Amino acid sequence: MKFCYLDETGTDQHSPIVILVGVIVDIQRMRLAKQEWNDLFKKHAKLARKPITEIHAKDLIPGNDEWRGVDPETRVKVVTEIVDWFVKRKHQIAFAAVDKKGFCRQSNDERKQNLKNEWIAAAFHIALSLQKAYPKRKGNKSNKSNTLLIFDKGNTSDIDKLINLLINPPSWSDTYYRQEKKDRLDKIIDVPFYADSHHVPLIQIADLICYILRRYSQLKDYTRMKSTKVS
Repeated sequence: MKFCYLDETGTDQHSPIVILVGVIVDIQRMRLAKQEWNDLFKKHAKLARKPITEIHAKDLIPGNDEWRGVDPETRVKVVTEIVDWFVKRKHQIAFAAVDKKGFCRQSNDERKQNLKNEWIAAAFHIALSLQKAYPKRKGNKSNKSNTLLIFDKGNTSDIDKLINLLINPPSWSDTYYRQEKKDRLDKIIDVPFYADSHHVPLIQIADLICYILRRYSQLKDYTRMKSTKVS
């Protein structure tokens, strides 16, 4: 069984793109991952100017709030150590990026009508990606590749709409992977959860990766980066 911890960035009006990242951890490695992250957090929290209970990328990377006054070299070192730890532990990620203008242009598209907005589009894309990445092996009835989605509680208004998509996937989603209709999204545990990132540390990793991907996309794909507010 796997847990996918998700966080998003770019849902504010200033960003041209919505990015959703899921950090995937196998249940057998969960305890070790949490303990190692707690150790990393305690080490890095001492560097902040004020007491912190979690790491927010929007404060850490640009040096805001509790990280104001911490020199850039130190902040870069913190980010690098966290990313290096994540890579060495061989955890996986799933991510989706939705261009807002492109999404809006699909006004008469059936898929857009089903998805409603950019966040749901990104979340459903990740669910389909996980279904494709962890298919059911023939004759295997175990739940080892089943995945539970756990979202940051910062965006709960669209959860019910997403649940409807997960329980009753539209027929066009069949083209994403080769699967019998009766087995649509059978590797995704029906109802996703949502939690406070303060209590679920691995959501903080998703937040950091989200921020990095968003900054990269804005620098590489969008020409108005200098006038775009990143939050």
